[in-house]
Amino acid sequence: MAEPHESRVYSDLAHLYDAFFGRAFVDREHEVIAELPFRAGQQVLEVGVGTGISLDAYPSYVRLIGIDASADMLAHAIAKIGDNNWRHIDVREGDAHKLDFPDNSFDWVTSFHVITVVPDPRRMMAEMVRVCKPGGHIVVISHFASPKSWLYFLGTILNPVTKLLGWTTRLRSRDVLDGQPIVVERNARPSFWSVHFVIIARKKEDARRERDDLDRDDRESNNDVARTGT
Repeated sequence: MAEPHESRVYSDLAHLYDAFFGRAFVDREHEVIAELPFRAGQQVLEVGVGTGISLDAYPSYVRLIGIDASADMLAHAIAKIGDNNWRHIDVREGDAHKLDFPDNSFDWVTSFHVITVVPDPRRMMAEMVRVCKPGGHIVVISHFASPKSWLYFLGTILNPVTKLLGWTTRLRSRDVLDGQPIVVERNARPSFWSVHFVIIARKKEDARRERDDLDRDDRESNNDVARTGT
């Protein structure tokens, strides 16, 4: 069985993505983006920009970079940018697991309906946090598995089908949030009937120091093992 990120939805069927999936997602994405308090000149990264269905929601006074692993999807985003003469937007191929940007590069890092698609969601979240500036924000919209055991079980039954369509139903929000150097400011459904969660998290100001401390602890632990041979 194909993994979610290998689904034909993201390659062969890219030209149909907006018609079949875009309408289900676009309004919610636009509403969330419109509520974000962007400031002029801020740097924004969208991870998994796809066909660019969210691009027209971003204000022209920010600088936006979108990355996606699918060249077929990006071709549609590039066409949108050209048709609308959006000079503040650039898109390029990229790997959500290994973002090609230095630490602390962006004021905002967004991702919509992507984290349940990639093979390693936790690594994707860690990369989003890494490239976000301390005090900056990470914004995610996605379906997540219910924390209630019986609903989670129902999700596992549906998972073989949803994987064919391109995503997993087994990922819980805590699987990607726990242990990250962030403060979660919002983690809730936008409405009672919604199946998606909106997550907004602020990267801690001392995130770099926390990571350095963890790295130092790891080095000291490794040195102790080397000295004692245990």
